[in-house]
Amino acid sequence: MKKKLITILISVMMLLSIGSLSASAYDSNLVNSITANYQTALSIADRSSFYGNCNLATAYQLRAMGIYNNQLDFSGSGDLWYDHFKDVSKTSGGYNVITISGSNCLYDLIEKYGNEIYNVVYCLGTGGTSGPRHAMYIRAIIDGYVYFADSFGCTYGTTYYPEGTGTVLTLEKFISSYKKMNGDPYGCVYFTKDDGSDHFTGSAEKPDGWENSNRDYTPGEYIITASMLRVRSGADTESESLGLLPNGTTVTVRAVKDNWGKIDYEGRVGWICLDYALRLSSTTGPVGDSSADGSHGSVASKLRATYLNSDRPAVFSDTDVTWTAGAEGGSGKYFYAFYVYRDGAKIYSGTFTASNTFTYNVDKKGTYQASVTIIDDENNQAQMFSDDLICVGEEKDIVKGDADGDGKVTAADSRAALRMAAHIDTLTGKNFICADIDKDGVISSADARRILRKAAGLEDIK
Repeated sequence: MKKKLITILISVMMLLSIGSLSASAYDSNLVNSITANYQTALSIADRSSFYGNCNLATAYQLRAMGIYNNQLDFSGSGDLWYDHFKDVSKTSGGYNVITISGSNCLYDLIEKYGNEIYNVVYCLGTGGTSGPRHAMYIRAIIDGYVYFADSFGCTYGTTYYPEGTGTVLTLEKFISSYKKMNGDPYGCVYFTKDDGSDHFTGSAEKPDGWENSNRDYTPGEYIITASMLRVRSGADTESESLGLLPNGTTVTVRAVKDNWGKIDYEGRVGWICLDYALRLSSTTGPVGDSSADGSHGSVASKLRATYLNSDRPAVFSDTDVTWTAGAEGGSGKYFYAFYVYRDGAKIYSGTFTASNTFTYNVDKKGTYQASVTIIDDENNQAQMFSDDLICVGEEKDIVKGDADGDGKVTAADSRAALRMAAHIDTLTGKNFICADIDKDGVISSADARRILRKAAGLEDIK
């Protein structure tokens, strides 16, 4: 029953999040970092390949990540990995070790520690079509997707992923594939900087450079900065868990005890760890409540979101779009959280970082918009929605070169593209996509020439 409930939960999360399984359609930076880390592991081991040596591939990836700062004194596989680490409490890199046993270990891990988890060793070993035992390093499990690289290289569906290539699979597909190849798991080993009892690794950590680690907390309005923050019945990590608050949630803290804040939660008294929340200024409105100029923050600080622009107005699906935000006023030190909406529905919630740019792969047809929430280190807040509505189309739905949308390509379409290139007229949405022949997000005179060649029958543009 528990597995079924977790499966349903993950399915819902996946429907609400990004649907594609390709690396470029989800978190390409994370996928690329997995491939790079595998190459670093090979370099540390002075090898050209780990093929057939999953034990070494796992051990050296942990070293490359800094989970172990010196030689890992164990290199078994499958059940041996799990049996070894269930008696280990800490690594030489300062990570705590948590082990979870059984064939449902990944579901149990998500149920206990949330839907964003980093640094897990998956320990298989009851037999399958590809061998009796296997150990592998999982870089992350996020919203029902598993990010990893396999030392053997594998084919999933019709796609082949060579050894060490960053790979993304749904959790269900990942578990079923490895069950077929290597049987049921003995368990998993979770390496975490936290103690695993209250909050999560990865984006739950504060941004680099955050200076308010030893703050005096007072009652008032707070915004959650962790990816998820657990609500407890008492002001300690041993108290009953009441639920989770997602990133960006605003709450009213009624009372403070050390670094814990008392809140009202679903008709009960709840407590949250305030190390993972930021106090909003007394004149700061809640998220989504903007003034006429699109800003929040105290009058004295005048923290303002000054702009939020995208780098292109219309694209084909499976294309990266970058938004850049600006701020002024406040303390001068800003942290940004970006949000993405498709056809008005939120599909991505960011966490606070020091970067004012954000890149997202628009992998489905629709109309996209972004917003940004900005916080400074004096806890002032500002928010802005982008004016840009980015139209995303699919090539199968369009006639390439049909800039005026009449279903055919003529000299008039070339003129429309040329006027766009000269900044005389503006093409938007589907018309822009049809005129963008080279798909670079810009209408140029080169696009206009190719449209004219197609209209004259001199070039066949698919």
